Amino acid sequence: MFSNSIRRPGTMRRVAGILLILVAPLLALGFQHSGGWIKYDSKEGRYSILLPSQPKVGSQEATTGDGVAFTQYKAAVFGADAAYMIGYFDYTDAMSFTIDKARDEMVAAVKGTLIGEKTVRLGSSLGREIRLLVKDANGSEYDMRARFFDIDRRVYVLQFLALKSADVAIADVKAARYFDSFQVAKPAQN
Repeated sequence: MFSNSIRRPGTMRRVAGILLILVAPLLALGFQHSGGWIKYDSKEGRYSILLPSQPKVGSQEATTGDGVAFTQYKAAVFGADAAYMIGYFDYTDAMSFTIDKARDEMVAAVKGTLIGEKTVRLGSSLGREIRLLVKDANGSEYDMRARFFDIDRRVYVLQFLALKSADVAIADVKAARYFDSFQVAKPAQN
Protein backbone atom coordinates (compact mmCIF):
# COMPACT_ATOMS: atom_id res chain seq x y z
CA MET A 1 0.00 0.00 0.00
CA PHE A 2 2.65 2.58 0.99
CA SER A 3 6.32 2.51 0.29
CA ASN A 4 8.82 2.28 3.11
CA SER A 5 9.62 5.97 2.64
CA ILE A 6 6.14 6.93 3.85
CA ARG A 7 6.30 4.59 6.83
CA ARG A 8 9.51 6.08 8.17
CA PRO A 9 8.77 8.44 11.08
CA GLY A 10 8.38 12.00 9.95
CA THR A 11 8.55 11.36 6.19
CA MET A 12 4.98 12.49 5.47
CA ARG A 13 5.56 15.45 7.78
CA ARG A 14 8.77 16.44 5.98
CA VAL A 15 7.19 16.07 2.54
CA ALA A 16 4.05 17.94 3.58
CA GLY A 17 6.18 20.59 5.31
CA ILE A 18 7.90 21.25 2.02
CA LEU A 19 4.49 21.56 0.37
CA LEU A 20 3.07 24.01 2.90
CA ILE A 21 2.96 27.14 0.83
CA LEU A 22 0.05 29.21 2.04
CA VAL A 23 -1.56 27.05 4.70
CA ALA A 24 -3.87 27.95 7.58
CA PRO A 25 -5.22 28.83 11.04
CA LEU A 26 -4.33 29.92 14.47
CA LEU A 27 -6.19 29.07 17.66
CA ALA A 28 -9.02 26.78 16.63
CA LEU A 29 -11.74 27.01 19.18
CA GLY A 30 -14.27 24.27 18.60
CA PHE A 31 -14.22 20.57 17.77
CA GLN A 32 -17.24 18.39 17.02
CA HIS A 33 -17.30 14.79 15.85
CA SER A 34 -18.68 13.87 12.42
CA GLY A 35 -18.40 10.22 11.39
CA GLY A 36 -14.91 9.70 12.87
CA TRP A 37 -13.72 13.08 11.65
CA ILE A 38 -13.91 16.29 13.65
CA LYS A 39 -15.40 19.62 12.74
CA TYR A 40 -12.60 22.12 13.20
CA ASP A 41 -13.76 25.71 13.73
CA SER A 42 -11.40 28.66 13.50
CA LYS A 43 -12.99 31.81 14.85
CA GLU A 44 -10.00 33.91 13.81
CA GLY A 45 -9.86 32.29 10.37
CA ARG A 46 -13.66 32.57 10.00
CA TYR A 47 -13.91 29.02 8.65
CA SER A 48 -14.81 25.46 9.55
CA ILE A 49 -13.76 22.20 7.95
CA LEU A 50 -13.86 18.44 8.60
CA LEU A 51 -10.53 16.78 9.43
CA PRO A 52 -9.62 13.22 10.42
CA SER A 53 -8.10 14.45 13.71
CA GLN A 54 -7.21 17.58 15.63
CA PRO A 55 -4.78 19.68 13.58
CA LYS A 56 -1.51 21.23 14.62
CA VAL A 57 -1.81 25.00 14.22
CA GLY A 58 0.68 27.81 13.82
CA SER A 59 1.67 30.87 11.88
CA GLN A 60 4.67 32.17 10.00
CA GLU A 61 5.83 35.50 8.70
CA ALA A 62 6.21 35.88 4.95
CA THR A 63 7.16 38.64 2.54
CA THR A 64 5.86 39.37 -0.94
CA GLY A 65 8.28 39.79 -3.83
CA ASP A 66 7.86 43.53 -3.31
CA GLY A 67 8.96 43.31 0.34
CA VAL A 68 5.53 43.65 1.98
CA ALA A 69 5.40 41.56 5.18
CA PHE A 70 2.33 39.54 6.12
CA THR A 71 1.38 36.65 8.41
CA GLN A 72 0.19 33.26 7.16
CA TYR A 73 -1.87 31.10 9.52
CA LYS A 74 -1.96 27.34 9.13
CA ALA A 75 -3.46 24.10 10.42
CA ALA A 76 -2.39 20.63 9.36
CA VAL A 77 -3.11 16.96 9.98
CA PHE A 78 -0.46 14.46 8.91
CA GLY A 79 -1.87 10.95 8.76
CA ALA A 80 -0.25 7.69 7.76
CA ASP A 81 -1.90 7.80 4.34
CA ALA A 82 -2.60 11.49 3.67
CA ALA A 83 -1.89 15.05 4.76
CA TYR A 84 -4.54 17.76 5.10
CA MET A 85 -3.43 21.38 5.26
CA ILE A 86 -5.31 24.65 5.31
CA GLY A 87 -3.96 28.15 5.45
CA TYR A 88 -5.02 31.71 5.09
CA PHE A 89 -3.63 35.21 4.98
CA ASP A 90 -5.07 38.68 4.57
CA TYR A 91 -3.76 41.04 1.98
CA THR A 92 -3.75 44.82 1.84
CA ASP A 93 -3.94 47.37 -0.96
CA ALA A 94 -0.12 47.28 -1.05
CA MET A 95 -0.30 43.61 -2.08
CA SER A 96 -1.79 41.93 -5.11
CA PHE A 97 -3.11 38.40 -5.40
CA THR A 98 -4.22 36.36 -8.37
CA ILE A 99 -5.14 32.70 -8.40
CA ASP A 100 -3.11 32.18 -11.57
CA LYS A 101 0.01 33.55 -9.90
CA ALA A 102 -0.64 31.47 -6.75
CA ARG A 103 -0.99 28.34 -8.90
CA ASP A 104 2.23 29.08 -10.78
CA GLU A 105 4.15 29.80 -7.57
CA MET A 106 2.90 26.61 -5.90
CA VAL A 107 3.86 24.48 -8.92
CA ALA A 108 7.33 26.08 -8.97
CA ALA A 109 7.83 25.87 -5.19
CA VAL A 110 7.16 22.12 -5.06
CA LYS A 111 8.78 21.45 -8.45
CA GLY A 112 5.54 19.71 -9.40
CA THR A 113 3.83 18.90 -12.64
CA LEU A 114 0.39 20.42 -13.10
CA ILE A 115 -1.89 17.60 -14.23
CA GLY A 116 -5.24 19.35 -14.01
CA GLU A 117 -7.19 22.37 -12.84
CA LYS A 118 -10.78 23.49 -12.68
CA THR A 119 -12.92 26.32 -11.38
CA VAL A 120 -14.66 25.58 -8.09
CA ARG A 121 -17.33 27.48 -6.20
CA LEU A 122 -17.75 28.22 -2.51
CA GLY A 123 -21.15 29.88 -2.15
CA SER A 124 -20.99 32.88 -4.46
CA SER A 125 -17.16 32.90 -4.55
CA LEU A 126 -15.21 31.31 -7.36
CA GLY A 127 -11.93 29.55 -6.69
CA ARG A 128 -9.55 27.18 -8.37
CA GLU A 129 -8.64 23.55 -7.75
CA ILE A 130 -5.34 22.27 -9.05
CA ARG A 131 -3.86 18.79 -9.11
CA LEU A 132 -0.12 18.20 -9.15
CA LEU A 133 2.25 15.29 -9.37
CA VAL A 134 5.07 15.87 -6.87
CA LYS A 135 8.21 13.83 -6.12
CA ASP A 136 10.19 13.84 -2.89
CA ALA A 137 13.97 13.51 -2.59
CA ASN A 138 13.65 9.69 -2.51
CA GLY A 139 11.69 9.61 -5.76
CA SER A 140 8.32 8.78 -4.17
CA GLU A 141 5.45 10.33 -6.11
CA TYR A 142 2.58 12.18 -4.49
CA ASP A 143 -0.83 13.27 -5.71
CA MET A 144 -1.27 16.82 -4.44
CA ARG A 145 -4.54 18.69 -4.72
CA ALA A 146 -5.05 22.32 -3.71
CA ARG A 147 -7.93 24.77 -3.70
CA PHE A 148 -7.53 28.55 -3.63
CA PHE A 149 -10.24 31.05 -2.66
CA ASP A 150 -9.99 34.84 -2.41
CA ILE A 151 -12.85 35.97 -0.16
CA ASP A 152 -13.09 39.51 1.23
CA ARG A 153 -9.33 40.13 0.80
CA ARG A 154 -8.51 36.91 2.64
CA VAL A 155 -6.87 34.08 0.71
CA TYR A 156 -7.61 30.51 1.77
CA VAL A 157 -5.51 27.61 0.51
CA LEU A 158 -6.56 24.01 1.17
CA GLN A 159 -4.19 21.16 0.33
CA PHE A 160 -4.54 17.39 0.26
CA LEU A 161 -1.54 15.11 -0.27
CA ALA A 162 -1.43 11.32 -0.73
CA LEU A 163 1.03 8.86 -2.21
CA LYS A 164 0.36 8.41 -5.90
CA SER A 165 0.46 4.64 -5.36
CA ALA A 166 -2.43 4.86 -2.86
CA ASP A 167 -5.88 3.61 -3.80
CA VAL A 168 -7.18 6.47 -5.98
CA ALA A 169 -10.84 5.84 -5.14
CA ILE A 170 -10.14 6.09 -1.40
CA ALA A 171 -7.97 9.20 -1.86
CA ASP A 172 -10.73 10.78 -3.99
CA VAL A 173 -13.32 10.16 -1.26
CA LYS A 174 -11.08 11.63 1.46
CA ALA A 175 -10.13 14.66 -0.63
CA ALA A 176 -13.78 15.32 -1.56
CA ARG A 177 -14.94 15.03 2.05
CA TYR A 178 -12.23 17.44 3.17
CA PHE A 179 -12.66 20.01 0.38
CA ASP A 180 -16.47 19.88 0.32
CA SER A 181 -16.77 20.45 4.08
CA PHE A 182 -14.98 23.83 3.92
CA GLN A 183 -17.21 26.73 5.01
CA VAL A 184 -16.38 30.40 5.45
CA ALA A 185 -18.29 32.75 7.76
CA LYS A 186 -18.96 36.33 6.77
CA PRO A 187 -16.64 38.88 8.42
CA ALA A 188 -18.11 40.69 11.41
CA GLN A 189 -19.53 44.11 10.51
CA ASN A 190 -18.31 47.00 12.63
